[in-house]
Amino acid sequence: MERNMMVNGRVLNFATTYDGDSQYNVQVRSGEKVISMFKVSADQESDVFESALARFKADVEVGNVKL
Repeated sequence: MERNMMVNGRVLNFATTYDGDSQYNVQVRSGEKVISMFKVSADQESDVFESALARFKADVEVGNVKL
């Protein structure tokens, strides 16, 4: 699944794949450039992007990812 979401004024593409046991691999891209990759857990498929966005915003806030 993929979805474009706004983070700090930039549109980023979040792509997710199911990894099993409620774990999803997330890849965040700006155009063709991969900015970040991580895993999130979600009880339902509809919660994946909300969890991924929260995790990514936290990484940006603490300085783990630079935009």
